[in-house]
Amino acid sequence: MATGKNEGRRSHACSQDNVSSGSGTDGLPVNFSAMRVRKTTLVLLVLLAAFAVWIPQRHRLAQARLALVEAEMHRVKLDDRIAAATVALEFTRRQLHEEHARRAETLAAVAKVERELARVDPESQWVAPPASSPDWNAESPYVWLRKDMLPKLGVKVFTDNGGLRPEIASVLTASHEQQRALNTALPRLLAEYRALEVANAERTDEHLTGIEGEGPKVTIRIKPMPEEGAQLKQQFEAALRDELGAQRSELLMQLSESWLNQQLNHFGAEPTTISAMRDPNGRYSISIKSGGSWWTHRGVPRIDDHIPPHLLPLFSDILSPTDSADPTGAPETR
Repeated sequence: MATGKNEGRRSHACSQDNVSSGSGTDGLPVNFSAMRVRKTTLVLLVLLAAFAVWIPQRHRLAQARLALVEAEMHRVKLDDRIAAATVALEFTRRQLHEEHARRAETLAAVAKVERELARVDPESQWVAPPASSPDWNAESPYVWLRKDMLPKLGVKVFTDNGGLRPEIASVLTASHEQQRALNTALPRLLAEYRALEVANAERTDEHLTGIEGEGPKVTIRIKPMPEEGAQLKQQFEAALRDELGAQRSELLMQLSESWLNQQLNHFGAEPTTISAMRDPNGRYSISIKSGGSWWTHRGVPRIDDHIPPHLLPLFSDILSPTDSADPTGAPETR
């Protein structure tokens, strides 16, 4: 009996050991403690991985929210600026509209006054200059020009004896007293210079080329008179300036530069030689050398178209009766 009880105890103990150790399906022993450690480690790794992904996402989300807040603040500022600009634009539009209305009223008033003036004084409608120049108004009897355009016009300023032409005096608004004074002083100065030219002219047998042929020839040489010419120029300019002022006198000198140089031989600065011949047919060949310029005319019917009247008496030997009404002879040959 005792033996039986002991065997029963050992059998029970073995059963308990088997239960404690456990066994697999194949009857192998299983370590539950190790399994619990591995599960814990796995859970921790999963949690760490989750944190590794979640934290950067959280950071990016925070940055996105901050950027969104800044963008919203910027949008609010832009809305404020747009609102202020809209108010300013509306204010400017109202001012512009009011200005247009005032301008229309002013133009209407001006037009009314102009119509009234045109009725009372027809010339008054042409008093105001055009908005732009040059301007051609077919209805206007006038044309507006800039002053700097006048020297470019090829107009003759003086008459043959040195007087100021009436139409030039009118353009320059010269009074009758000013015209009278100029038409007394300028012809006198021109006559004085022409008398000096005749006094300084001498006949020579050295004829210029260009008048070859059969027929009588006359050549005269006018000596330069730089001092007398400079004095004459000063007197001429002073006469203009005293009556018309500096601006108009300078304009007249520019307009008449070519004519003055021809009539006054560059105010006596250069010598002049004139050769003329009358051929058997009664026509003339004329050669004129003045300074660096030289002109030759052949077969012309009239000599007085090319030689100044005050010098014509010096060519009396070859003049036909129709070309010289008062020949006074010529200076002796030197």
